[in-house]
Parts: sequence; C-alpha cells; structure tokens
Amino acid sequence: MARYGYMKLDVEESDVSRQALLLDPMGDFDRIFVEQSNKNSNKRDQRKRMLSMLEPGDLVFAAAADRFADNSRDFLISADKIISSGAELVLLQENLDTRSPSGRQAMRLLTAFAEIDYKWQSDRKKQGIKQARSQGRRIGRPPVAVPPDFRRICEEWSDGKINGQEAAAKSGLRSTSFYKKAAELGFKAPSRHRRNE
Repeated sequence: MARYGYMKLDVEESDVSRQALLLDPMGDFDRIFVEQSNKNSNKRDQRKRMLSMLEPGDLVFAAAADRFADNSRDFLISADKIISSGAELVLLQENLDTRSPSGRQAMRLLTAFAEIDYKWQSDRKKQGIKQARSQGRRIGRPPVAVPPDFRRICEEWSDGKINGQEAAAKSGLRSTSFYKKAAELGFKAPSRHRRNE
C-alpha cells in the first residue's frame, strides 16, 4: 500500500508550506506530487502521473478540494479514477475520506448534485439556442466560404475529370467541406464508370 500526497501551487505561488502543514501530520509519504500552474496551461501532469501509478489499497492525500481539482466535474472524474483503481482519496480541509461510510456517502451526494447541475446547464443551453434560432441568429461555426469558380470545380469533379482531393485543393476547402458544399448545390460523385474512362 503506497501513500501519495498531492499539492498544487497557483501561478504566482511558490511556497508549499500552507499545504504541507495539513499533509505533514499524516505521516510518511511514498511520494508527494507538486503541481505548478502556469498562465498558458493547467494540464495537471503531476496528477495524471500519480493517477496512472495507483494500485488497490493506495491512499491519496490532498490538502483541500480546490488544490486537488479545478471544478466539481474535474474533481468527480479524478476521484472516480482513484476509486476505480481500488485506491482511496482523503481531502484534509474538507475532512472527506472515501474509506469511511460518511466519505462514500459524500461522494454519492456530490455525484448526484453534479448530475443535477449538468442537466440544468444543458437545459439552459438548449433554451438559449432555441431562442437565438427563433430570433434568426445563426448558431455554430460560420459558413465556409467557397471560391467564385466553385460550380466549375464541382462540374469537373462530378464529370470525373478530377478526383475529390484535387477538387478540394482547387477550392481551398477540406475534403469534408468540399463534399458537403457540392452536395448542397446538387452535384454528385462521379460514377465508377466515369472515373475509369
């Protein structure tokens, strides 16, 4: 059974003492992972490394939930990885310990609230999209611009004079965008007979 500590420092933070004060009384750790945030990225590579090492019976200690995860979804995903591997999580500031019945119950409650929150956000998003469409606003990526001679390129492709890749390159589009735009204009892929002529 391995014991791991995890600490995360903010962008401007360099002192681990506040988190260390909470972790020190827990005793010896096999390894302590320290994550340093930077302005451009918040990948949590050290946490990923720690999670990949976990085995049944291991213990993960973190000073607080906000040090362990970025948001409730991130917390639940990471905690699930720990529990799925047969390890346990202890958050010291919140007094959450997944080894205890109360800790497991707290995790069930957090999962239930996260699902409620996700459904609420999803419903709000759908309502917003519906309202925007009713007002005539476009949702999603802007339409792909096609060159002035796009119809001629489509005709060449449809007649089998050029293949799809050549047609996409001539029109300056990705293959999927080319085929979609060509279909919208009524052009069909050349038959095999035409291609082999």
